[in-house]
Amino acid sequence: RRGSCGPGEETRGATKRWKGIKWKRWSVTTPIMKPTNQKVPPDVDALIAKYGVALKASPELVDRRACVLCMREGDGNTSGVARLLNLDVDQWIHLNCALWSAEVYETQGGALINVDLAVSHGSSVTCNHCQRRGATVHCNRARCPNTYHCACALECGCRFFKDKTVLCPMHVVGAVGGTPMPPQDHLRSLAVFRKVYVQRQETKQMASIMQQGELTQGERNYILRVGALMFHAVGQLSTHQMAQFHSKSAIFPAGYKSTRIYWSKDNTRRRCKYLNSIGEQDGRPWFVTTYHSMSAKNNDDCLVTMSGHDVNEGWNEILHKLANLRSHQRMLKLFPKYINGESLFGLTSPVVCRILESLPNIELCANYKFRFGRSPVLELPLAVNPTGCARTEPHIKQCRKKPHTLISNLMSEYYESTGIGDASTSLYGKHFVHSKSSQYRRMKQEWRSNVYLARSRIQGLGLFASRDIEPGTMVIEYIGDIIRSEVAEKREKNYEAANRGVYMFRLDSDYIVDATVTGGPARYINHSCNPNCVAEVVNFEKEKKIMIISNRHILSGEELNYDYKFDFEDEGNKIPCLCGAINCRKWMN
Repeated sequence: RRGSCGPGEETRGATKRWKGIKWKRWSVTTPIMKPTNQKVPPDVDALIAKYGVALKASPELVDRRACVLCMREGDGNTSGVARLLNLDVDQWIHLNCALWSAEVYETQGGALINVDLAVSHGSSVTCNHCQRRGATVHCNRARCPNTYHCACALECGCRFFKDKTVLCPMHVVGAVGGTPMPPQDHLRSLAVFRKVYVQRQETKQMASIMQQGELTQGERNYILRVGALMFHAVGQLSTHQMAQFHSKSAIFPAGYKSTRIYWSKDNTRRRCKYLNSIGEQDGRPWFVTTYHSMSAKNNDDCLVTMSGHDVNEGWNEILHKLANLRSHQRMLKLFPKYINGESLFGLTSPVVCRILESLPNIELCANYKFRFGRSPVLELPLAVNPTGCARTEPHIKQCRKKPHTLISNLMSEYYESTGIGDASTSLYGKHFVHSKSSQYRRMKQEWRSNVYLARSRIQGLGLFASRDIEPGTMVIEYIGDIIRSEVAEKREKNYEAANRGVYMFRLDSDYIVDATVTGGPARYINHSCNPNCVAEVVNFEKEKKIMIISNRHILSGEELNYDYKFDFEDEGNKIPCLCGAINCRKWMN
């Protein structure tokens, strides 16, 4: 019976004999792929169009915005290159063109870092599919020179994986020299529904606009608008105007122009444009506001001009009349005492304030309380000389208040890791979040572009953010001489005898970091009862490092601070706190 089996039975027996064996012979023509139960995701754009859950522009409107990398106009498919993100003034980039670039990484808050670096590198790289420049998506196989645009990579059959690796068509599963990748790691769609934006240098972006003159850049005229405020001209301050052209909360440069869109005092359901400007008269600032008022008799618009030496003089009349009119018509009540002319002129807006604090010789404003400090926003010439020559101008002394320098004889306590930046506790489960070791190495390369030193409103010098910083970002390292506690006590006495400030940070129970002489810029970070950073002792390569890590979103130009956590002492040794926070404890110890 065994020797008389047919050819069909031999095949059936051979198949049964090899069934269940782990190792199988592999060839180029018969690639081995395990079947998966993953369903093909539906087309997102088709679902949006079917149910009408999102507003899209009319097909008749032609979107002329072009990606700086792939040069394709308009928003792409959601599962493709996706929507356009703003990169700079009149510059756009597709979301996936930026996200899948080799130099770009994403933070926990959804910010894309190093996009400008990817654009700079891609401008000299040619795509292997369309032979055009701007390719930034590289094949991750070793020694593979293929580089594509993101859209071209999708068209030619490249494969994308969850760990942000890309394989070109020559190295996908089943090709010669390719290593099989787990099929569950393959991304079948590049759709991104979370909040993603390009991390931009806001100060640098404003500087690129302001340095063009009257807010012009090339043949186009850009208007800096913040909500209902349109900013036209910054003006300038000469040396003889510094004493009179400022207050504690605002700076009044001559030549300043802005437009405020606000409620009309004659019609509560109508808004009108208020044209604001600042000039000079009798050596004092002269505030002028012009607007169109509707006459109740003939419904004609008449031009009304308000002027005076007080910024609140004309606006108080408008606000009180508007408040009475809204109260008479039983509308939402308006509180004029909480609105002043400085805010309606736009002088207290954070963007405008940062620009005004960058004017030349602005340090001569003795009574003004700086909010952001000096930043490289403006590169204007020297202040205007009324006599026409700088040599004939009288010498004006700088009447600035000297900040009181506190000499602390205490050392900050450290605390253990708080887990900031842990991917498991984040709001989104993302794939491109870096570990703490990689964050530390990246911080050592980029810390100079993260911070700058300027005069602090709290005390002396302070450290400020030169770009927007996401929560959980390592900003800078607190460095110095690592000494024992006994040596620290001896050095502390020597510093006090020499009337020097003491910058010491306790590393653990035995060692202390002394940054008084050989420290870095992190020693200038001031104390605050409502801090935006935390000091954390982290182990890197069997060494303890003191890291300054952001605990919330920090805007560009904002001062960095953390809680010193001094020990509590008696009344005679108290150190006053000057942070000015709402929850200020009034004492640092």
